Amino acid sequence: MPRLLTIGHVTRDRRLGGDVLGGSAAYTALTAHRLGWEVGVLTSAGPDFDPEKELPDIEVFVHPSSATTRFVNKYDEDGTRHQTVVARADNIELGPLPDEWRSPDALLLSPVAGELNDFGSGALEAGAVGAVAQGWLREIGPGGSVSARKWTTAARDLAGVHVVFLSEHDMPDAKVGSRQLLNHVPMIALTRGVHGLTLMTRKGEYEVPTLPRTEVDPTGAGDVFAAAFLVRYQEVGDPLAAASFAACAASCAVEGVGTASLGDRDEVFRRVELRDRFLEEGEWDE
Repeated sequence: MPRLLTIGHVTRDRRLGGDVLGGSAAYTALTAHRLGWEVGVLTSAGPDFDPEKELPDIEVFVHPSSATTRFVNKYDEDGTRHQTVVARADNIELGPLPDEWRSPDALLLSPVAGELNDFGSGALEAGAVGAVAQGWLREIGPGGSVSARKWTTAARDLAGVHVVFLSEHDMPDAKVGSRQLLNHVPMIALTRGVHGLTLMTRKGEYEVPTLPRTEVDPTGAGDVFAAAFLVRYQEVGDPLAAASFAACAASCAVEGVGTASLGDRDEVFRRVELRDRFLEEGEWDE
């Protein structure tokens, strides 16, 4: 069974009715596990995080912290997210990671609050390496308010990375910013929610449509996309096929709250076929 290691803070995301598990590391880990991979998570969290209960059947390596990172998320009608950080765990350290997990088949850097400042992918060996950009593009201001920041250390942070994942809402003028990141990595996946994504390479740009679904909760959909892309890219080596697969995996995620509606491999392939049929025929037939 292939292995994926994802690195980043697990979080608590505040919702009506209480906090739920969140963070790119949690979403990407659960997605890859649902797709049949063996998964490890390297994180930093407080004593309220219970790995065996919250990430069952996933290897979790925790740097103990006094608190777990906590976010409050609010969305505008256009999907723009407004965030507040009310607690933050310590930066992640490589120490808790055993030797057998330092050479995974795929590595996904999944920061949410600048917690990977001390190392990048060069500290590990992996067949395919991805990076979720949002954690480097956030500035946590007074009172925990989150705003955009310039990625001045991209060359250092992205050394050895094959593909960067980011949303159109992660930076101003995201398409221009994404093209600039191609100076550091060979591929960029710029997601636009229901409008699909643009896969950028040094050879050209490719528009990849998604499968429109009734949206219940968009939180984590970009992380699901990232994990599904990296899994499929490592399996087949075809970025366009990986992007189509990942877009349909993300379409599952938005139909439920949190990770409740993640699709397994059979469901994702069913949606790929459904999407392709819609694009050919112009009508839905579920």
